[in-house]
Amino acid sequence: MATMYLFLKGLHSLLRWVVVLGGLFAIVTVVRGLLTRAAWGGTERLAGTLFTRALNIQFVLGIILFVVSPLIRGALSNMGAAMGNDTLRFFTVEHTTFMLLAVVAAEVGNGLARRATTDRAKFVRASIGFVLAGVLIVFGIPWGRSLVPWA
Repeated sequence: MATMYLFLKGLHSLLRWVVVLGGLFAIVTVVRGLLTRAAWGGTERLAGTLFTRALNIQFVLGIILFVVSPLIRGALSNMGAAMGNDTLRFFTVEHTTFMLLAVVAAEVGNGLARRATTDRAKFVRASIGFVLAGVLIVFGIPWGRSLVPWA
């Protein structure tokens, strides 16, 4: 079980970069389109799809890690003490909350953009959702940990 946990944790760490790069691609694409008043097209749809799918896969993997993590299991057994420990509080509450909100922001922005009737509205909605998701992701990533998996 410990080996599987370490593998999943490393995979989650590695996929973080797919999410970050996908998010940057989506944000740059839709903000550029918004600022240049471009027509919404295949690149914009692709950017939103890549970002939201990568984020969803990462979130599901994160939920699995949450369930099997000895760190989380220990924190949940004594939440009072966990809230007094920065690391336990971050992974038990803050990281989880930021990432859940990021998934919701990206999905809502992408969904509302798809349903909009004008290109301008599509760019505005996607920009708001993707930028908000990006900010939440930046705050939710444990930057103090190794930036490469299995290190």
